[in-house]
Amino acid sequence: MDLARFGFTSTEAKVYLALLRLSPATGYAVAREAGLARANTYGALETLATRGVVARLPGRPARFVAEDPEALVSRLGRQSQRDLEQLARQLATVERRRDGTQAPAVALLADRRAVLERCAFCAESAREEILAVVGPWAPELFPALGGPARPHLVVKVLSLGSPAPTGAIVRPVPVPEIESYWGGLPIALVADRRVAVCAVASAGAATGVSSEHPALVPFVRHLLRRELALGATPHPSDAHSDREARRGT
Repeated sequence: MDLARFGFTSTEAKVYLALLRLSPATGYAVAREAGLARANTYGALETLATRGVVARLPGRPARFVAEDPEALVSRLGRQSQRDLEQLARQLATVERRRDGTQAPAVALLADRRAVLERCAFCAESAREEILAVVGPWAPELFPALGGPARPHLVVKVLSLGSPAPTGAIVRPVPVPEIESYWGGLPIALVADRRVAVCAVASAGAATGVSSEHPALVPFVRHLLRRELALGATPHPSDAHSDREARRGT
């Protein structure tokens, strides 16, 4: 088992696995099971206890219990996710210099996973502005688009139906009308006026593009601002529905 990939030294990995087999157990029993010197075993146990991987039980002689494997894996997964999000934020602040001889490439997003991962990355890395048009066909993006507020970040999202990201403008539109207008179910996002992602979903699949091209990003942003403005404007059908509702009360 390669626990070293998750921050365990060789000694700590042996101690944890030995304790997992024996829990609860004394340091002496763990050292014998792991084939390690007692001094090294006790040192590893103390380090693992500090990290929450093992727990020390009260009483004498001291006995230890290994963290449940499912709980350990879950905790490591959350920590890895936080570390990756922090790395993404740090990398997003790196200024990329271009020599002006070649326009930034347009990256093809071949499937739904690639589309959603790129959109989520751009949204979570944004520091100034997020503009997006989505719908209930992309619920995986809702946490990134409707998560906790970040200082100085403006988020404007139009959802063409429910459920929708928290704080989004919701405009229910029949799916056939959406598909006729967009050529499918849209997933579109612009982050920090720097990067645009445009995609079309259909029957659980999706395909799209991502670009930082200075001629494309402002154009997509303009279209999204237009859609957001239209989405926030009451339509005649809405007024008619409101009148009907008042008549019924």
